[in-house]
Amino acid sequence: MPIIKRQDMNRREGMTLGLEVCQIADSDHGTQSLTIGELTLAPNTRVPRHAHANTEEAMVVVEGTLDAVLGRERVTVGPGDTILAPAGAIHGFVNRYDAPARILFIYPIHNPDMMTAGAENAPSGFPETQGLTGYSSPQHRPLDSR
Repeated sequence: MPIIKRQDMNRREGMTLGLEVCQIADSDHGTQSLTIGELTLAPNTRVPRHAHANTEEAMVVVEGTLDAVLGRERVTVGPGDTILAPAGAIHGFVNRYDAPARILFIYPIHNPDMMTAGAENAPSGFPETQGLTGYSSPQHRPLDSR
């Protein structure tokens, strides 16, 4: 296994604005099956609810405070807290706080699949049943109005 210096790690924007992903260890770095990355969430951003059907995921909060969703459970988590999502479990994060937050994510496989819990821009139900807020789901409301 190589020694990987931080400046040599691949960085990219995440699935939504305000997220940055840094691949720490994966097949490009010589792992046989392991994937480890770091996700940075800017204030007032979220990791949309999603699931991985083909693998479990461990997430360790390194810095900051986040509201975590795992299945129907919602908990505020901070540095040192670990979230274990079994394969197929819906999970996500919201950073409602004034400082960035960082988590390490770990998969025991390369290339985990990802299914979002709600299709982006898809209405849920008929317009008259979407609620008085005008948003098709709570996931689409601005964070400061929740």
